[in-house]
Amino acid sequence: MTLWYLARAAGVVAMVMFTLSASLGILTSGSRGPERRFWLQYVHRSAAATGLLLLTAHVAAVIADSYVAISPTVLVWPFGSGYRPFAMAVGTLALYGLVLAAVVGAARGRLATSEAFTKRWRTIHIAASTGWLLSIGHALLAGTDRGTPWMLAITIGCLAAVAVVGAYRLRAKTSSPQLAGAWRTR
Repeated sequence: MTLWYLARAAGVVAMVMFTLSASLGILTSGSRGPERRFWLQYVHRSAAATGLLLLTAHVAAVIADSYVAISPTVLVWPFGSGYRPFAMAVGTLALYGLVLAAVVGAARGRLATSEAFTKRWRTIHIAASTGWLLSIGHALLAGTDRGTPWMLAITIGCLAAVAVVGAYRLRAKTSSPQLAGAWRTR
């Protein structure tokens, strides 16, 4: 029972951390002022790193828990899971997107001297957004608590947070010509 609680808690808190990271990432790229941008990026990266640690704990606890019988092969072939194969596939794809973004993000400083990489960074970073959205789908499809009011509230709250921050950023972009120019150059 302990592994089940650990898997649930780690998965839910990881989703919240990735939501915080996504929200701050949206705010960071549109922010003015180097000091504010620095702190937003710092917390954005810290939330993402915390989310990755919790995601690792979630995956390890789910695999170690004998109740649902999910084997480590689900990380390579997610449709082979005996427990909600589609939901496991969505979760595995979320994992792939989040880890890809983390690995590329960690190497970003070393690759920044490459003009080709710098131009493609945003495109590659979309993997994190895709991973976050797939993690929301995984929470709605796979979790044992997915239909409970508290879990639905957390999941809808995560979606709402990113939507509100995205709307704020779009509104700021359209109402401020100076910010609109900053949007295009970053």
